[in-house]
Amino acid sequence: MTAVTETLTIRLPVQAANRLRRVAEIAHRPIDDVVAETLQSALPPLLDDLPVAFQADLTKLEEWSTEALRQQMYAKLDNKSLTRYDSLLAKNIAGTMSEFERQAMDALRAQADLIMYCKAYAALLLKWRGERVPTLAELEAAA
Repeated sequence: MTAVTETLTIRLPVQAANRLRRVAEIAHRPIDDVVAETLQSALPPLLDDLPVAFQADLTKLEEWSTEALRQQMYAKLDNKSLTRYDSLLAKNIAGTMSEFERQAMDALRAQADLIMYCKAYAALLLKWRGERVPTLAELEAAA
């Protein structure tokens, strides 16, 4: 089965074009295949690749200012919610959780997941905008 393709005309620095030609030559593959594979492996996931439940919230970040995205990088679950989540996890492990508590745990997990997806997407947007993204050590030091 042949993949559907589209023709694009792009301008590349001569050095990049020469590297692509050389890799294609060494691999005995068409340059189109080398370019497509390189782009596919180098490009980050898009919102379409993420769970639908988070896509609307993540889309909103695309309109945020650079400063707002930076602040999002340091977002975390509040202490009260984190304490509650830890308590619910312990009850879950012990097998003493009610259905109401399970629903509360699932809601807190979804909230924590959304925060993590937003942090990751904020970092990606900052990088795409040519901004410096804080290192993990910097993020942990601020926690």
